[in-house]
Amino acid sequence: MKQTRIIVVDDEPDARQRIVELVAQDPTLEVVCECRNGTDAIQAIQKHKPDLVLLDVNMPVMNGFEVVRRIGPHRMPFTIFVTAYDQFALKAFEVNAVDYLLKPYDDTRFHAAITKAKKLIAMNTNDKLTGRLMELVRGHLNEQNEFTEAFTIRDKGRDQLVHVDDVIFLRAEGNYLKLVLTERSVLYRMTMNAVETELDPSRFLRIHRSYLVNTRHIRNTRYSGNNEFIFSMANGERIISGRSYKEQIAKVLTGSEATN
Repeated sequence: MKQTRIIVVDDEPDARQRIVELVAQDPTLEVVCECRNGTDAIQAIQKHKPDLVLLDVNMPVMNGFEVVRRIGPHRMPFTIFVTAYDQFALKAFEVNAVDYLLKPYDDTRFHAAITKAKKLIAMNTNDKLTGRLMELVRGHLNEQNEFTEAFTIRDKGRDQLVHVDDVIFLRAEGNYLKLVLTERSVLYRMTMNAVETELDPSRFLRIHRSYLVNTRHIRNTRYSGNNEFIFSMANGERIISGRSYKEQIAKVLTGSEATN
């Protein structure tokens, strides 16, 4: 009989141990890795490619939602979330057909969640659930921040989540925006003026009517005269600012470059 390969993620050793002991009661299950934080979880998921992840929601530094975002909903294995609270999340799990365990849970509830997951794995229905999982992650991000934290991009018939921190800069292209990432670019249907109001101004700077840059990905800025700045971005591209944007750029930039 094919075993279901599981990764257990929880920052509490006792919580991980309890899950391991419950898994051991079912001979069709195998724990391939235990992780104590989100960073370890991402590495383990990419390395072991498990069938199922038991993922704690409330972890320091990187919570369970962030793990899903970093892996990507379409690459995330079947997931059972584990949480001690967060009623918003619990409602979302029920609506979006993603199972959860509310601490403290009993053995019966644990095995019921596992049985459900095993059936879904056997039916190979993960593609149908990833869109729902994406909605859950996006809802959580929007709940935590008044500004947009992720773009939903339609690519080859599938939705994918692009986190704003991964965007080096945005460039207007007709009725679309090109989101330039480290290794690729994607198109997003929205105007520059509209997206500017949705992004955190402490992280994104409008430097041209066609360019909005992520300040975290600016490697160097130089004033070239004639009311223009040259921005050197993390991917090696150089962008010349619009002359009419000099004043607002100068207010944001630090150091002597802004005043020279």
